[in-house]
Amino acid sequence: MTQFKDIEKKILAVKKLTSFLFHKHYCENDVEAIIKLFDNKLSWFGAGENEYTVGTEAVSDIFRKFAGMVPKCSIWDEEYHVIDVSPDVYICTGRAWIATDPSTNIYLCVHQRITAVFHWIDGTPYCCHIHISNPYSEMTQQDIGFPTQIGQHTYEYLHKCIEEHKSNIEEQTKLLEKLSFEDLLTGLFNRNKFNLDMQSIKNDPPSHLGIAAIDLNGLKQVNDVNGHRIGDSLICHTAEHISSMFAGKAYRIGGDEFVVIDTQLEEDAFQNAIATMKKTWSNMALVFPLEYHGETATVTVKYSLMKQIGKCMRRKQNFTLHMILTGKKTHNCKAISTYNPVDPIILYLFIF
Repeated sequence: MTQFKDIEKKILAVKKLTSFLFHKHYCENDVEAIIKLFDNKLSWFGAGENEYTVGTEAVSDIFRKFAGMVPKCSIWDEEYHVIDVSPDVYICTGRAWIATDPSTNIYLCVHQRITAVFHWIDGTPYCCHIHISNPYSEMTQQDIGFPTQIGQHTYEYLHKCIEEHKSNIEEQTKLLEKLSFEDLLTGLFNRNKFNLDMQSIKNDPPSHLGIAAIDLNGLKQVNDVNGHRIGDSLICHTAEHISSMFAGKAYRIGGDEFVVIDTQLEEDAFQNAIATMKKTWSNMALVFPLEYHGETATVTVKYSLMKQIGKCMRRKQNFTLHMILTGKKTHNCKAISTYNPVDPIILYLFIF
């Protein structure tokens, strides 16, 4: 029983050592770590046509020439089988998929085979034979004179690398786009996105358009008295209330300036959304007071709904986006109500 356990331990050790050879050569290119395993009698077959050498020193010299020459690889699906031909000699045969790392700009994927013989000396295993081969056995009945199957595996691996690279580029592009179009403090769209969407509206006017311009007044005083941390908190809470009704349609275009652009809601729905947002602001004092040491921040809201926008945007005498966003005088305006302490002023501006 003890002898059987000893054999099992040696078999497991030989499998690990064979895998060690693979990884040190192809993944780490650690030549000296491999040479330390060599027996004082050694023969080696490499994968190349002329790679065959006998003698530990000769093989070691060849392996040292490999230093820095083997591109970094990945290894997976390793299989190993061990035969104990004597109490001190074990033969391990195995195979594994080996592919060059895409960072090397070399694209190769092969089903590599290995045979390694280990000789136990004074309780320590040493490698006395290595045989590496790239299988031509992968040839199919349709292959004549050349292993096109290996070429197919390499092509598939290259295609996989390209797709992964494209996916990484797409993810990076999305991240850059997000950073370019997102206000980092509030998560709303920023002025870059606002300008882009405004240009799109000008180039291709929608059938109708609802706009709300929102100012957080008194922010400077709050910042001066209580610090920017409190001011930033006010900005974020204001953004949250806007997003609660206009998710994906809100922009922070300045320090205390917000805009909503809606091209989907009908007139009644847009008015209801504004009214709900106004009601939410009236309750803000209960959950998030805007008054700090006598300094009060107020929110001013102006909004409009345009019908036949293509016509309206071309007529100078009618309402334009520039007017509502710059606060210039407009016609058809009506102040609805005032709430404290938030005090949103709603201005209805409709054009027909």
